[in-house]
Amino acid sequence: MREVVEENGKILRGYGLEGSGCSLPAGQEGGDFFEFISCNEGSVFIVIGDVMGKGFQAARQMEAIRQLVRECIRINPHPLEVVRRLNKLGGYELRKCGSFATLCLLCYDGITGRLTCVNAGHHPPLLLSNGQVRVVQCWGVAIGLLEDYLGSGAEEFFLADGDAVVLYTDGLVEACGPGEQRYGQERLKRVVRLQNGADAECMKENILADLDTFTRGISQKDDVTLVVMKVTRKAGDMGGD
Repeated sequence: MREVVEENGKILRGYGLEGSGCSLPAGQEGGDFFEFISCNEGSVFIVIGDVMGKGFQAARQMEAIRQLVRECIRINPHPLEVVRRLNKLGGYELRKCGSFATLCLLCYDGITGRLTCVNAGHHPPLLLSNGQVRVVQCWGVAIGLLEDYLGSGAEEFFLADGDAVVLYTDGLVEACGPGEQRYGQERLKRVVRLQNGADAECMKENILADLDTFTRGISQKDDVTLVVMKVTRKAGDMGGD
């Protein structure tokens, strides 16, 4: 896996994927995070999360959750088990502080093209395929709300060459424009649909440009995190990673 870090953004190239993400904190410290985590030679995890609250405490809790995700993947890389273990370990600490975290965990197998999704109270991913956008139907309770994780389980589907997946935090769809209008999921879906054929970095930049057009420079109260991943080669074609 080749990962490039530029300021608060990251670019992934490997596993027949290209990924691009960024996190824009509303203040000096943010509670959002995203990661590209190599699992083995054939698969990679993509995770996005949002810790309740803002400021230093949210940033500290976010960093703890970020480290725990890596540790849970190292112990048992099954996506559902990662979230269950994370809820056991990180959820306990969050509850002690009266907090919780939403999280969506994806695992992409670059050999088979299989994408596995586990959701913990987060906005579900958008899938762009052949010019059509659909919302992945995967749900679960946020990390720290219950002692045991409860959700729809690990949802699996297969991606083809050119398919793209968009992950985001609520700061994007709840961003306010003039007259307290919200950006919303429907506008995001329309913009994503227009990105058919674009690469991951271009998709990310075009979505952020549309968000900027919508908000017209109005200062936002929540962090905005956006991750786009796109299949660049057919499943099984792993040469050159």
